[in-house]
Amino acid sequence: MEEPESPPTPNTLRPHHISLLMVIMLLYRHYPSKSFHPSFLIQVHRVLLEEVVEVTPPRSFPKLLEALKDAPHSNDDGANPFFESLKPKYMDFVSVDHMTNFFHGVSYLYVDHKNGEEADISRRSIFGYFCRRAVVSYMKLSFAGVSKLRHDYHEWLNGSITAGYEHFQRDLITFDTVLLKTHADEYSWAEPDAYSDFERGLAIGDSNLASENLRRFFEQRFHEGSDSGVRQHALLNLSRMHYLQHEHTAARKYLTEAIEISRLAGDKETLQHCQGLLHRLPPKHKNHRPAINEIQPSLHPIEVLFDVEKLLRVKSEQPLSAAFERIIQAVGLYDHWIDMQENDVDESEQWSQHAAQSIVWSAAGCEKLAVIEENIVTAFGEVGGDSNNAITITLNRAYRHARQGKYQDAIAIILEPDIWRGLSLHDYSQWASQIWHILVLRASRRGQLRQYNDLLRTMRPAGPFNPRDYFFNATASTTSIIQDPLYEILQMRQVGQAATAVEQLLRALWHSEFQCRYGSYRTAIILLADVGLEFGMTKRCRRILEEIMPQVIDGDDLERRALACFTLARCIIAAAERSPESIREALPYLDIAEKDYEALELLRSLADVQFLISVLYHNLNMVEERDAAATRHLATEETMQKSAVVVAEDWIDQVWKLVLDIGASLAKR
Repeated sequence: MEEPESPPTPNTLRPHHISLLMVIMLLYRHYPSKSFHPSFLIQVHRVLLEEVVEVTPPRSFPKLLEALKDAPHSNDDGANPFFESLKPKYMDFVSVDHMTNFFHGVSYLYVDHKNGEEADISRRSIFGYFCRRAVVSYMKLSFAGVSKLRHDYHEWLNGSITAGYEHFQRDLITFDTVLLKTHADEYSWAEPDAYSDFERGLAIGDSNLASENLRRFFEQRFHEGSDSGVRQHALLNLSRMHYLQHEHTAARKYLTEAIEISRLAGDKETLQHCQGLLHRLPPKHKNHRPAINEIQPSLHPIEVLFDVEKLLRVKSEQPLSAAFERIIQAVGLYDHWIDMQENDVDESEQWSQHAAQSIVWSAAGCEKLAVIEENIVTAFGEVGGDSNNAITITLNRAYRHARQGKYQDAIAIILEPDIWRGLSLHDYSQWASQIWHILVLRASRRGQLRQYNDLLRTMRPAGPFNPRDYFFNATASTTSIIQDPLYEILQMRQVGQAATAVEQLLRALWHSEFQCRYGSYRTAIILLADVGLEFGMTKRCRRILEEIMPQVIDGDDLERRALACFTLARCIIAAAERSPESIREALPYLDIAEKDYEALELLRSLADVQFLISVLYHNLNMVEERDAAATRHLATEETMQKSAVVVAEDWIDQVWKLVLDIGASLAKR
């Protein structure tokens, strides 16, 4: 299938074009360049280049003057006549003939003089092309078109920002502002404005606005062929919109249609994109495993990285080594994508494999390696944009800080303007949900159930939430073959029946070791040692804890280290039958556990550790240390009582009000 030729490019004279021509005329015809300071000329030319290339929306007339006056040496005697000539009373045209004479004078800028002198502006320079295009566009205008241009220019000088910038519907009959129509003026060719409005609707979560502008964009005339050949692109964009909004049924429906049209059109690249997005959707049946993409040259590397997310799911029952292999394949495919297929380099795609590695290393329990990968993304990635890498890394880093007890620091990281200013409304929901999760984590550790029930639960944003991650006796469906058994044994431990859940604990241990999730494995070992104390296996429990202590003691997870130290201290005392030597050996571990629980504000566990410390000091006849530990224990109990009745805290109200204000600002863009 031959690709249709690109459509001709029409040009429409706008009011700001005339002002730019005025500035060029003043610089090159009316005032000699030696009357201006070189630094002033450089800055003026920079402003002109920014406006001529049209990579940004045009400045209004006051802003154009302001940009020119910001140039160095703009107050010199040589520049004063220049700015005097730029006043509106001198730049306006008194009649159509006056405007015609002006454009006739512009044509002399790039035409060689009769006496053999070179033109003021080279015909093939940027300014030369700009002036020639403007003159040709003016010559094509009818008298009605010239009159309208003069009127719009007058309104624009007086502050109007819409006059002369409306969209022209080009056709052979009613389009009367152009007298000499070229092929480009016969029809309205495709323009990107509608797609820009579609992306805006997608960013603010307005489905109706997005779908309507997407339809408008793809209904335009792209070429002179009978079939536009872009229907599959429209369906792919529509499917992506529904996918981002988690409307998976609608996304699957449009993707199925897009795949059929792509095959009929022979569009292999769009077909590959559609199939990749289809594989991202959850399977129709619960027992079906998600599809893994086959490595192909036309496959986008991001789709391979999304396979890493599928392999990371616990229910996939795959070791994390499979996820690392997939990352290596994605890196190789990305190199082929850039070097062999000569696609453009995208920073978000370039650093996405490091973001994926940080998540996999964290799941493997190697937090320091995860931090290194996060720092790579932060150092070289985009700041303040809509890159999913940046928001994912920031949210993971903030939650890790919260897990270490730095709740306010974690929220401060998320509230940085560079993090949220470029978010779409879909990412904003994830961003706000992470703040809420941090607040819930703090409330659960401090025992603030009333605050959670009366305040936090009422302001929960949209997003996944499993109450089992924070509270006991929570009703939630089984989701993990590793986390759920650990949760069950913690629940049974609360009522002194942990021994009845040993089989589930051993099964969770096997799965966590096979899947290389060593963070969960270490937690399961600690719980196994705790259960073993009930069976009198004190020496065995001490030995298995001492084997994993080098992995825990570095403090990557303070809660796990505190639990390990607390359990190991009890094992040491029980294995030596409460001898004074064993008590002295256990006390340093209890000191670590107390400091960690205090940093985490995990009040219930902190009180238990302090009570045990006071008892041990009593057995050693260390009265001062015992009284100090007892005093700390009473203070913790008092703090627990005060926390239990707290409903709202001022700083939490301020944080959430700021979150809502940010959401409102993002929705109004």
